[in-house]
Amino acid sequence: MRIKVITMLMIGSILPFSSKSQDVQTTITSEFRAGYSTNTYLNPFFSEWNRTYDSGYGFNSTFGQLFWDKGKHKFDINGGYIYEPFFSEQPAWHGYLAYGKYLIDIDQNFNAGIVAGTSAFQSDLERNLSWIRPYITWFPSGFTSLNFKIGSNFREYTNLPNSPDTSNRFNSYSLEFESWFNFRWQLKAGIYGSLDNLSSPQNGLSTSMSLGRSFLNGSKLTSEIQFINYSSEFTTTIDDGGGPGGPFGPPGGTTTQTQSIDDQIWRFKLEAAYPVTNNIAAFVSADRLLYQSSSLETGISDVQISGGLRFSFIPNIISSRKNIVEPVWNYKDEEHQITLKFRGEGNLYVVGDFNNWEKPGIPLRETSGNKYVASLNLEPGLYEYRILVIRDNEQNWLEFSNDTTTVNDSFGGVNALKIVE
Repeated sequence: MRIKVITMLMIGSILPFSSKSQDVQTTITSEFRAGYSTNTYLNPFFSEWNRTYDSGYGFNSTFGQLFWDKGKHKFDINGGYIYEPFFSEQPAWHGYLAYGKYLIDIDQNFNAGIVAGTSAFQSDLERNLSWIRPYITWFPSGFTSLNFKIGSNFREYTNLPNSPDTSNRFNSYSLEFESWFNFRWQLKAGIYGSLDNLSSPQNGLSTSMSLGRSFLNGSKLTSEIQFINYSSEFTTTIDDGGGPGGPFGPPGGTTTQTQSIDDQIWRFKLEAAYPVTNNIAAFVSADRLLYQSSSLETGISDVQISGGLRFSFIPNIISSRKNIVEPVWNYKDEEHQITLKFRGEGNLYVVGDFNNWEKPGIPLRETSGNKYVASLNLEPGLYEYRILVIRDNEQNWLEFSNDTTTVNDSFGGVNALKIVE
């Protein structure tokens, strides 16, 4: 079997898993959840420390994605609106988020690009953020990547209670590692820090590690642990009192003392997702936060738990002019069954490693509703394949959808990937 660098793109993943084989693709995603938290720092898209919002909450979001793949150059634009009401007297948290990403494939082992975005949210305060981060990614193997980012965040707060409006710039770096092993286990680790504190890197340093397990039915279970450390120093001036000084009394004056405070945040998260259909996924998540500070005698503990549904679909607003298929695999009667929809004319065949790429390949039979099916006996391993359409003695490869896992075929095209455990 040929081994190539696998290009994958997964949500929350730095590996380009599920490569986009279309020239242009649009995706719409909506999420609805309900939950309870004792600190808004744990709420999705909030991340502001406020323990007075001890409340249940709702969460609604709709995002659109436009992806353009032009050979080595790829553009990804995302934007959406978020509305998060609280089941108490606190005002809702709502606003928009938009960001764009440019990527260039340098070779099979490296790509580079830049990410930039902006967001504006408000409740009883207003928060505006913008950021820009160049990055480079190294793929030492098809299932492992190392990503380095460096850039700046710009923050602006207005309508702060009992505080003046503020704005600041935060220069940061990150180093992220990701690896898939046994095809189903995903390990991620990252180090995040401030470029403004290189002389004391422990100040604002954050580390995280997560382990995820994907199952054959599309379900996924993920556990994550995160640690953040803040160190700060401040000086105080103490009046020593005393007499008038001189030879007849004790000296007067002041003493300057330097004190330091160390704050640590530990966060533990567990999330499970289950695909109800190809377009709907159900999920639940739980967080536990522990806050410790040298200025406090006892630590602080917070929790968050939520669950909901995520909907996604690919509208035909902008699409490639080529025929697009999205294979779905199932295990039935001790055979691996491939199913896809095709509205064009001609006969379909699946060709790949399992038949030594001999054309025309294994025929797919049409059942109903433009649905085509074929059954294969496959041993454990990785299989690359493509779908061939033959019409009027003319043979053409069909293009794969945005959600199909693909690999580069070394000839300027892509093959789909099937993993059998």
